[in-house]
Amino acid sequence: MKAPVNRTKIQAIAFLVLLLITVWRLINAISIDQPSQFPQKPIQIVVPYLAGGGTDTFARILQKSLNREDSLGQEFVVTNKDGGSATIGSRQVKDAPPDGYQLLCHHEGIIATQLAGVVDYGPEAFRPIAQTGSIVLLMVVRADSEYRNLNDLLQAAQENPNTIRVGANQGSPAYFICKQLLGEYPGADFNFISAGGAKRYTYLLGGKLEAGIFSLAEYVSFRNSNDTPASDNILAIGNFGDKRHPAIPKVATSTEQNLKTRAENAYYIWAPKDTPDHIANILASTFHDSLKSPEINQELQKLSIDPTFRSGEDLRKHLAVRVEAFQKLSVDAKTELPNFPLWIIGIVAVLLAAVLVFNTDASETSIPSNNLHGKETSILGATCLAILIAYVAALQFNIPFGIATPLTIFLMGLSISKAKRKQWLILGIIGLGFSLTLEIVFTQLFSVALP
Repeated sequence: MKAPVNRTKIQAIAFLVLLLITVWRLINAISIDQPSQFPQKPIQIVVPYLAGGGTDTFARILQKSLNREDSLGQEFVVTNKDGGSATIGSRQVKDAPPDGYQLLCHHEGIIATQLAGVVDYGPEAFRPIAQTGSIVLLMVVRADSEYRNLNDLLQAAQENPNTIRVGANQGSPAYFICKQLLGEYPGADFNFISAGGAKRYTYLLGGKLEAGIFSLAEYVSFRNSNDTPASDNILAIGNFGDKRHPAIPKVATSTEQNLKTRAENAYYIWAPKDTPDHIANILASTFHDSLKSPEINQELQKLSIDPTFRSGEDLRKHLAVRVEAFQKLSVDAKTELPNFPLWIIGIVAVLLAAVLVFNTDASETSIPSNNLHGKETSILGATCLAILIAYVAALQFNIPFGIATPLTIFLMGLSISKAKRKQWLILGIIGLGFSLTLEIVFTQLFSVALP
């Protein structure tokens, strides 16, 4: 006969492992508060767009210099967190620990999304570390398009409102530029399609868009040679800068096309709001040094990105001016968007209500024994589904991974095993230990950012 399992010993071992992991985390948390200790692990630069777009390209150019210089002794890792008009990535950094290990590479969309009502936070929710580049914005069409300039496009939008499909994420700088343009042609309107970076380019070539706002860096990257068939190429029909750019001297500015709309954009590095001064200063200095690299400047020049640098008080004053400029356009640009978290809560509430109804029916109705197992299985499935959806909703609301995950594992285990109260402790230990282990594996081995 097998020896009986000693549950007390198993619980003691599990508790000891959990204690060791917790102590390790506490030591790590204490150490990163020491000015001389930063950084002790890889630093993540979160790009809130898909790989291949202008912001991603810029971040990866900086990454080369940051890692080549190795001035901090730790790697910079670029992570793409696309979605929600760039708000998924920005929210992740906003709610991250203010320890300097998660940074956001984002342009002035961080101002626009707040003013457009997409999110309820803006630059004030972050600590600005540095402005690291200035960019030119363009209106782009497929090369065989009938629209050869901005006025052609706007006239068509005026004659047939809401039929011209334009790639611009709600609340982005591109969206604000379009709204300003439309204001110059009374009655004109675009059909806005959310598409960023490489997706916008694909949609243009595929005929899913008539036009889109691109950075000059994106345009230079995506445009093919002149001998490429027009149906497989793109064409800039308007430059929103103050003057024509040397990289595209044939593209007229909006001012030259008798329009008042002018726009600029810039890349910034943001950190969580309460990031300490000594960490912010170290990071700002590191990014400044990275822009001094001749090789990096050469790469940025190819993409027509000006390596403009600002930090400290100079950067704060600059951002105040930019926020004021966006606020002048925000009155007409505000939109009503669905409250997605509220929808998720509603779905979870309905599923939980269904579970309660099923449980009541099962307890009060006489059910033949051969149908009881199927009924219990359905209830269990609905319960587990509700728990999983609640878990996803919790992460969307930025409940920390270390809290949402063990609680989910505990509730799932409780539902599946129907554990008695004396077994709850071991379920809780398993859930917490498993989530802490996952956190170590992802953050330490793979440098993946967790909520």
